[in-house]
Amino acid sequence: MRAPHPHSAAANPPAASSIIGAIVGRLNDTRSLVCHRPTMAETAVHEARKALKNIRAGLRLLSDAGGVDLRQAGLLCRDVGRLLSGLRDTDVCLMMLESFPESLAAAAEPLTEKLRARREELHESAAPDAAARREIAADLDGVEKALRALDPARFTDAGLRRAVESSRETGEKRYRKLVEAPAPERFHNVRKASKRELYQRRYLEAVRGGTDIRIGLLEDLSEHLGRHQDLWVLREVAAELGELRGDLADAIDRAIGQEQEQSLAIAAHAYGLRQ
Repeated sequence: MRAPHPHSAAANPPAASSIIGAIVGRLNDTRSLVCHRPTMAETAVHEARKALKNIRAGLRLLSDAGGVDLRQAGLLCRDVGRLLSGLRDTDVCLMMLESFPESLAAAAEPLTEKLRARREELHESAAPDAAARREIAADLDGVEKALRALDPARFTDAGLRRAVESSRETGEKRYRKLVEAPAPERFHNVRKASKRELYQRRYLEAVRGGTDIRIGLLEDLSEHLGRHQDLWVLREVAAELGELRGDLADAIDRAIGQEQEQSLAIAAHAYGLRQ
C-alpha cells in the first residue's frame, strides 16, 4: 500500500487551512474596527481588543499544534492591543455603570460625568491617529503574512487536540492557585487561560461541524470572570476619582462578591472536576 502523498487530504487536513482562514478573517475584522473609522466608539474598542485576543489564541493553537514559532506575530497583536489600552478602562467603567440598576443612577452620576470627561481627553491623546492607524495596519499585515506563510500540512487533528488540552491544563493549574488564594489577579489569570481555551475550541468546532459541550461552560465562566475583572477596574477608577462612596461603593462591592462566588462555582466544574 502506497503512503499518502505529503500534500494529500490525509496529510493536509482541512482543519488547518480553515483555522488559518478564520484567523485572517479576524484580522480583517480588526482592521475594519480600528483602521477604517474616524473615531473609536466604546463598543469598537471592546470588540477590537476581543478580536485581538481571539487571534492570539489562534496563533497559540497553531504554534503548539505544529511546532512553529509565531511569537513575533503574537507580539504584534499585543502591541496593537496596547495602542488601544488608553481607552479601555474608561470604556469598561462606563459600560459597567450602564448595567447597574436605575435606582443607582443618582449615586453614579458624578462618576459617570468624570468618566465621560476623561474619555474625551483620552480620545485626543490615546485614540489611534493617522500615524497610529498606519502602524496598526502594518502590524496586522505582519501577522497575516506570518499566517499565510504556514504550511497546513504541518498540522494534524491530533496535534490540534493536544494544543487545546495544553490550554486546559494551564487553566487547571491557575484554578488551583486561585482556590489557594482568591486574589483579583488570580481570577484574571484564570480568565486569560479560559478565554484562550474557549477561542481555540471554537476554531476547532467551526471546522469540524460538531458540538463541543465544554464551550458553553467556558463561555459562562469567561462571562462571570470578565464581569468580575471589570468591576474591579470600576472600583479602582472610582476610588482614584474620589467617587467610591455611599450606595455606589456598596453596590460595586456587592456585585464583586456575587461575581466572585459565581466564578468560583463555574470554575470548579470547568477545572476542579475532570469530565
